[in-house]
Amino acid sequence: MADFVGGLSGTVHLTSASRNLVDEVAQWGTVRSSVAQFAPEDCWALRRGQEHISGPEILSPRCAHITENGNYGYVCMPLAAQGETLGILHLCEPNAAEKPRWLDERRQILRGIVDTLALELANLRLRETLRQQSIRDPNTGLFNRRYLEETSSRELRRMERSHLPLVMIMLDVDHFKQFNDTFGHEAGDLVLKQVAATMLDNAREADIVSRYGGEEFAVVMPGASLQEGIERAEALRVAVKQLHVTHRGRTLGTITMSLGVAAYPEHGASWSELANAADHALYKAKEEGRDRAVASGGEAQTERTPIHVVPR
Repeated sequence: MADFVGGLSGTVHLTSASRNLVDEVAQWGTVRSSVAQFAPEDCWALRRGQEHISGPEILSPRCAHITENGNYGYVCMPLAAQGETLGILHLCEPNAAEKPRWLDERRQILRGIVDTLALELANLRLRETLRQQSIRDPNTGLFNRRYLEETSSRELRRMERSHLPLVMIMLDVDHFKQFNDTFGHEAGDLVLKQVAATMLDNAREADIVSRYGGEEFAVVMPGASLQEGIERAEALRVAVKQLHVTHRGRTLGTITMSLGVAAYPEHGASWSELANAADHALYKAKEEGRDRAVASGGEAQTERTPIHVVPR
């Protein structure tokens, strides 16, 4: 960029997904004339949707994200493509008072840079959106089954090479059909979202938390022992049972879950063996009365099981 813009210092800032912040993603040159992060309303180019120029002998307001006192010349140019403003290209000329035509000399190439950069950024953002849609469940935001199976198979091989354990927990919301039949599908979706949020709150950064299908979820814990998996399953069961979910002013009642726990290498050496073992343990929990966690080949966990909530 320094070569393209003739030695000017500058930055590229992109608007966050929440649209409430603009963050610096690239910087070059010896002069830093803008803060790294600011609100969209702090930049006149973003507020007006067109380039904004300020500097010596230019009667225009300075953007609030500018750090110097007005002796420098600068321009903020919106990066817009596909009907969306993605951020700004910010350039600074410290010797603007001695070079009144500093921007005019570069305007043609700057327009080409802005158009090309905006289009490429829009394409990258679209590609990332499509990638997220391919691996995420749209209702809960958790990973989907396809991502879980592909990633967990790799994690299992990694644990095998490192001689470390791995745990898989299968979870199913008890009597989920009753939520849909009694309160409607919108309430059922809300239950799934709340359960998903609770699972994330009780997950480590290394864990893979996914929606396996319907009202069934799965958690894979690389490096965790069978006992740690049992404790996590019981912690999740208790946390979900303590949820108080309301929909349109109506309390949806107590939510309970049945959970099955399986571990590598105790219950299988392959992904399919481990998944089948966890699934069988889950069905055993259902058969024994629901609202409980069962380890593969073991007994159901009761209320006396110590609770261990692992922070994110």
